Amino acid sequence: MTDTEDDTRMVELSVPAAEYDRLQTVSDDPDTVLADALRRELRVREGMAAVEARRRGEADESIDLPSPGPPSDSPIGTLLGWEIESLGDGEAVLSMEATSRHANRGGPVQGGVITALADTTTAVAFMTTLEEGESTTNIELKINFLRPVFEDRLEATATVVNRGRTLGLVQCDVHTSEGKLVARLSTTYMVLRGDQAEGR
Repeated sequence: MTDTEDDTRMVELSVPAAEYDRLQTVSDDPDTVLADALRRELRVREGMAAVEARRRGEADESIDLPSPGPPSDSPIGTLLGWEIESLGDGEAVLSMEATSRHANRGGPVQGGVITALADTTTAVAFMTTLEEGESTTNIELKINFLRPVFEDRLEATATVVNRGRTLGLVQCDVHTSEGKLVARLSTTYMVLRGDQAEGR
């Protein structure tokens, strides 16, 4: 790593040739792709560190993330293009750009894609309520689809409705860019502790 005159640092990164070749097949500028990936990863790690600080009682205020970014360590989130818009105490907002690649044969966005977005948003919201050493898994969910949606920006807003010692209820509404309600999901989470929480 070397300092430069414009208050930036130059870092040399070694990438396997095969991976760099893969990058070149999807982008004319692989270096920018790598730099953007680093910025997104840093943003997510900062957000999750803020959540952990709140869990430890070191930060009581809501957690506002400065710019959109993907959920941490989520291959499906990367595949579908989810972005974290905001995190708070028992709240989360995620969004995605729904395009024709997310559609059913008839044209509307496939219901499983909407369900996955809402499900993950509830998980992120519920995780902000966990204490140190706790983890979680959902044990039930129900979703109502209220209108079809085609190519559009979808925003999912989740709120923890009830948080007990063992179970929690979270609700999530998915809206279009015009604020029309597309779907409403409710899900029940179980809090895991001790050996149950290991690796989850």
